[in-house]
Amino acid sequence: MQVHERAGLTFAATLRSILRQDPDTVMIGEIRDKETATIAIEAALTGHLVLSTLHTNDAPSAITRLTEMGIEPFLSASAVNCVLAQRLARRLCPACKEAYTPSEEVLQRVRFPYEPGHPPTLYKAKGCKKCNGIGYKGRMGIHEVFSMSETLERMAVEHASSDELARQAIAEGMLTLRDDGMAKVKMGLISLEEIMRVVV
Repeated sequence: MQVHERAGLTFAATLRSILRQDPDTVMIGEIRDKETATIAIEAALTGHLVLSTLHTNDAPSAITRLTEMGIEPFLSASAVNCVLAQRLARRLCPACKEAYTPSEEVLQRVRFPYEPGHPPTLYKAKGCKKCNGIGYKGRMGIHEVFSMSETLERMAVEHASSDELARQAIAEGMLTLRDDGMAKVKMGLISLEEIMRVVV
């Protein structure tokens, strides 16, 4: 349902009304204030699956963002299971994408993962009739999945910064937006320039 501020149908009021019906899953368009965040966290702690959006730069920052909104870190640590960060990048046109071998200097400058002495074959936009001369056709997601572990829960309770949370999550196997983007560049789906524009 749509919110209507002037009629009193705010995010928080609507969410309270929905929770009285005891749903299994609740989708909140966006958590933008302390009141909505509090109700969402309480709903999650009482066994509801709560899905929502939150504006942050990366996935680990969601925990610190909730703290900034006034949610106690121990509540966020208990309620949050997983955070998915995403960006949309333009997909290379499969009909005209052009293969090239970048110089090692360029690869080092952008910190592209490769074996020294063996630069990979990458692809860049060219342009044809199928993509209206742009070189790109459609978009694809670049993702970062932050899955809450016992260690990360403990760090969140201890007021760890988003950088510290990110380092621990990476140590536990999380692929960053940049890592996922670079993997898709290697696969020839996205250009290196597009990843540098969207992620870095």
